[in-house]
Amino acid sequence: MRRVPKWVGLLYVFLVGAFLAWYIVRGHKVDYLIAVVSAFTGLLALPAAVIAVLRPRKDGLALARLEDVADQLAQGVRQQWEAEAQVRRLNDPFPMSVEWGAADTDLVESWPHLRELAEDWTGQPSADSAWAVSPKGLAGEGGDIAQVFERVPTRRLVVLGEPGSGKTVLLIRLLLALLERRPPGGPLPILFPLAAWDPAQQDLYTWMADQLARDHPALRALVPANSPQASTGTQARALLQQRLILPILDGLDELPEAVRARALHAINEVLPARQPLVLSSRTAEYRHALTTSAGAAVLLNGAAGIRLFPLDPAKAATYLERDAGGPGTPAAARWDRVIASLGTDTPASQALSTPLGLFLTRTIYNPRPDEQFTDLSDPNELLDQERFPTRQDIDTHLFAAFIPAAYRPHPHHPTRWTAQKAQHALTFLARHLQHTLGGTPNLAWWQLPQAHPRHGQVLAVGLMVGLMVWFPLVFLFGFGVGFSTAMKAWLLLGLPWTVAAAGIASSGKERKPSSGIRWSWRGKSWLTVGLTIGPIFGLFFASFAATGTEFPAWLIIGLADGLLFALLGGVRPVHPDLSKAVGSGVVLARDRRTLSTLTLAGALAGALAMMLEIALEFLLGYRSPAALWQDLAFGLGFGLGVGLPVGLLIGLAGSVWMEFLVARIRLATLGHIPWHFMSFLADAHQRRGILRQVGAVYQFRHIDLQRHLAGHQP
Repeated sequence: MRRVPKWVGLLYVFLVGAFLAWYIVRGHKVDYLIAVVSAFTGLLALPAAVIAVLRPRKDGLALARLEDVADQLAQGVRQQWEAEAQVRRLNDPFPMSVEWGAADTDLVESWPHLRELAEDWTGQPSADSAWAVSPKGLAGEGGDIAQVFERVPTRRLVVLGEPGSGKTVLLIRLLLALLERRPPGGPLPILFPLAAWDPAQQDLYTWMADQLARDHPALRALVPANSPQASTGTQARALLQQRLILPILDGLDELPEAVRARALHAINEVLPARQPLVLSSRTAEYRHALTTSAGAAVLLNGAAGIRLFPLDPAKAATYLERDAGGPGTPAAARWDRVIASLGTDTPASQALSTPLGLFLTRTIYNPRPDEQFTDLSDPNELLDQERFPTRQDIDTHLFAAFIPAAYRPHPHHPTRWTAQKAQHALTFLARHLQHTLGGTPNLAWWQLPQAHPRHGQVLAVGLMVGLMVWFPLVFLFGFGVGFSTAMKAWLLLGLPWTVAAAGIASSGKERKPSSGIRWSWRGKSWLTVGLTIGPIFGLFFASFAATGTEFPAWLIIGLADGLLFALLGGVRPVHPDLSKAVGSGVVLARDRRTLSTLTLAGALAGALAMMLEIALEFLLGYRSPAALWQDLAFGLGFGLGVGLPVGLLIGLAGSVWMEFLVARIRLATLGHIPWHFMSFLADAHQRRGILRQVGAVYQFRHIDLQRHLAGHQP
């Protein structure tokens, strides 16, 4: 933390000394001065104690070396994806093994060229036994993906496959395997879903740095001045610049078709051939993206490629039987006809040739523990080619039946939401992502206010803040003031805050949640504002002074009040522990605590400012000793009433929870989402398998499920 500027200390030493000299020369009693100073010094400790209790504990360390930052971050990344693998049931009933082979030669660089590139790099051996001899050496299955990645001379790999073939799951397994092999200070694999990137609006580095800071708020901190790396800006961007992040870019095909070629060009431009990376896409969409509008072919520089194969029919059959209870059980016997059709060209066989198809099918047709299979639909209906003449018809049926199956009643695991209510809420959210937010897969709670027209949201936020300001003031001065007087008080006291809050809520830029607060001397703008506004107030009141001798007293009072309110501007973000994964609920709790802490800090600052003013007036002889305690009590109440809205506005500007709360109430009242919205999302992720979690945001388990619910045919 920076030291207080010298000129600030000198200014206030001079002012305090001048005040003491003037006070004693005027013949005032020193006993009163000692008593007031002692009491006020004790009160000054109160805001610091409250903020220390309410603010999140600062667990993270100010690490000087970026390698140390990456090492600590690796713990949180591992924790996040191991938990996500468990929630997605990747190992239940056993890991589904997918197979792959080399991608078509026209989609990747030639193998001799890759070896030549790697051999020309400084520090690379001319021959490396770990490199594959040819693209055929990239073939593999199951958990071999990390070994395959290391066989690529340039460590740049394209993973191709059909919809639902398991590309994302394979990338998660690659990420966890690379974390296990990662040496201290080595590159850290991070998964970036590309669907949230707009190449026309953001360069790749900036977008990846924003994603890192969103999922790991500690990376918003600036690089320490004593860092040995020649990097500037946030730690997130510095990690990218120093190539301490190994980007795993998932889903080029999920970008709009018009920008895929541009995105590929941007990747080539920002991530040079010496930067290891992994990119996934659907095969047909990737082939189309390689050809620009001018007809020129653009490859991912220095990249090899693999293509995922359909699931082996025998492995798919074993998976379905095991999940149903094991071979020979009545529930597994229901699959006999379907299993017999696997490996053929029937629509059912094609639909069950992917991990996504198997997951949907098992959820719909297989019983859960302690559940009777006789109450479930018969999987043989998938063989009805009159009802399902094509694979697309079966895929649509599986997507439509998935959510009702995930929310079907269970005797030992009751759900708070019926299948109909869950279907309605998830459909609304899918349409919100698809239509309002331009097709992004990221379901972020702080973007919920955009689900309805902006003007209504702004008006609702302003009215809520105005009522929150008006009510305590009416309570402070008594309810027996009459309706007309109360309305006049609202117009005088509540309406200005309503307009101010609406102005903050109508800000055009995207607002992001806060990670917490702390107090710091960094930055001089808040100090300048406080020291400027304080004397202005002092001069304003001094202009009404009866005598010229009161002028310096009012000026000193203004400076003191300005300093107290300026302390609110010293609030700075807290950077939590990098080694801990940050989920959506944690981000919401931190942002809500930021709002409450700043609101309370504003109220306390107002109370202290009023009590300081009354104490100084008493010392200067402007208030009677007999009414001192009554005046202090009034000043306390008035200061709380004035400081509360100031703190609330500062909190509203520094957090997004209030806007989210207003949007949640509006949407829940209209029946679009459940009242317990965050609990609903957590349940859909952890128990239903409908959502997946990527850092601080949720996503639908598959982009085609989102498009199906939104009314777009996958």
